Amino acid sequence: MNSIREAEAIFFDLDDTLYDHLMPFHMALKHCNLNLPAAKLEEVFKRVRYYSDVLWKVYTKGEISLDLLRIERLRYAFNEFGILLSKEQAKAIQERYVKEQQQIKAFPEILSFIQNLMKCKPIVGILTNGPADHQMNKIKILQIDQIIPKERIFISDSIGLAKPDKRVFQYIQKQMNIEPNKCCYIGDTWKNDIVPSIEAGWQCIWFNHRKRKPESHHIPHEIIMNYHDIFI
Repeated sequence: MNSIREAEAIFFDLDDTLYDHLMPFHMALKHCNLNLPAAKLEEVFKRVRYYSDVLWKVYTKGEISLDLLRIERLRYAFNEFGILLSKEQAKAIQERYVKEQQQIKAFPEILSFIQNLMKCKPIVGILTNGPADHQMNKIKILQIDQIIPKERIFISDSIGLAKPDKRVFQYIQKQMNIEPNKCCYIGDTWKNDIVPSIEAGWQCIWFNHRKRKPESHHIPHEIIMNYHDIFI
């Protein structure tokens, strides 16, 4: 099955789908003199993202500030690996991480891939979780805002819904006035991208460049390691 060819609307996740989300984290740790082996670095980062998702639910209920979320996700993740971070250390890593995010670059083939996609698909957009200004700033740094129109960029804080709630996918299809089976989502995380898009009735492509294993019975329509694997 070729999900791209069958779909009329293609939406992308942002973090670790359009650029390497691990690189600014790696550089932030290096700056703060926390040098981890490559394998351990990725494992720690996975747990940071896990706790980010867990604490995001608390944040959306107004029970924790965004600044505290970003500090605590680091402390929880590092604690699993026997590294106890003080709040000051976690804050220093987070501050450097934000600076390093100003240097992010899109995966080499992604800009041309999106441009080619837009020549043959009526709708191409982005769906990402996070604070609106923060996520939009990343999109501008990646220069993707010069390709994808703003009205097709959906950020959770702006619409009041966030992945893994499948209603965010239903919201988008209503906004675009398109049936779910004509929509395709491309993302890297199992829980946030694959599961809810499938449950919303979308086709989905798992961008599994980290070579992770499925976490449930859900079956993505395609699995790719890079964008050269997709035939438009």
